[in-house]
Amino acid sequence: MIIDSHCHLDFKVFNTDREQVIERASHAGISKIIIPGVMQKTWRDIKLCCETYPQLYPCYGLHPYFIEQHKEADLEQLRHWVKTSKPVAIGECGLDFYLKNLDRKKQMFYFEQQLDIALEFNLPVVIHARKSTEAVIDGIKKRPGLSGMIHSYSGSYEQAIKLIELNFYLSFGGPITYEKSTRLRKVVKSLPLDNLLVETDAPDQAMSNAPTLRNEPAFITEVIKSIAHLHNTTEQEVARFTTENAKKLFQLV
Repeated sequence: MIIDSHCHLDFKVFNTDREQVIERASHAGISKIIIPGVMQKTWRDIKLCCETYPQLYPCYGLHPYFIEQHKEADLEQLRHWVKTSKPVAIGECGLDFYLKNLDRKKQMFYFEQQLDIALEFNLPVVIHARKSTEAVIDGIKKRPGLSGMIHSYSGSYEQAIKLIELNFYLSFGGPITYEKSTRLRKVVKSLPLDNLLVETDAPDQAMSNAPTLRNEPAFITEVIKSIAHLHNTTEQEVARFTTENAKKLFQLV
């Protein structure tokens, strides 16, 4: 069985066929799907999705893309949601230094606050790190005992080793299915399987041979195939490692 460690199935683009998407995922061998939050107003939809479909698991967080929409009151709301709704992680939070219009000071504030909440409640954290891996590493280093995953990892091999030493997993999705992603595929090939997770980030990050631009969990098998090829091992072995890693991180049965 396979766990999609990062998928936005709550997004409106799935409103017309969410049940069919989940059925296709089940047929493809996906047993569990982790649903990260991006804004306070999305948390209720995530909760409803996860109550409707038992194979879905919620996270609640404040994404850096929407930094101007977040309010400090959302952080207290996050604490409330953790206490009452029992998510498997805090996130998706993080830092995005690629998009120049996002206020870095605000990003740092909300990122560090969410890391503190994760520590406070002994939960892992799901991190978005785009052109910001060193700053993310610095934030994690200041908080011994923190655990989590870097979603759609795009940093260097050296940074990956630092993160692994800090008790973090590295998650990979659609980008590694493209042969032109030579640097990223080299990183994946160099890392041990017991530190990797797989994801789709659906509806985004479509696979190289996807039948549609809208990504979905069933397509995660292409990520598994790519990792198996890069590691010269079987798809079953990659599925076994990444599933056990996700179970350990998110404390899933």
